[in-house]
Amino acid sequence: MAGIYTRTMIDYDSEATTFRVRATQLTAANFDAQVALNVALGAAIVGITRGHVTKIAYANEVVTQPTPDDPLSQRENKWLIRYHDASTGDKYTCELGTADLSVLDPNNRGFAQMGDADVVDAFVDAFEAYVVSADDNAVEIDSIQFVGRNT
Repeated sequence: MAGIYTRTMIDYDSEATTFRVRATQLTAANFDAQVALNVALGAAIVGITRGHVTKIAYANEVVTQPTPDDPLSQRENKWLIRYHDASTGDKYTCELGTADLSVLDPNNRGFAQMGDADVVDAFVDAFEAYVVSADDNAVEIDSIQFVGRNT
């Protein structure tokens, strides 16, 4: 059984965007390990986005920050994350708003630069360590594409 990890961020205009993925259910036995993975994913998200966290919903954590001062922090700039179940191959997607476009791949301009040995790889590592599929299996990221969305 999995839990749901939700992270809501606000952009320059105080508009909200929400990132939602499945994670391993918290238990007394795995609490410390899951919290460490949760924190690593949160830090990795900060590395590839420009928004400010306003709420984290997993284990009842709530965070409040002021509106970002960065006019490039826009919820409509999103990362479309494509990933798959490492065991079954089932495909999934999720979106992460306020994308930081400075991490776009100069050789594949519509995508984040996976293999950068920096913030994108940190995000991939943290995501794959923390997120689980609908069958509670490990997942692997296939691509992180820049998309413009109206919500």
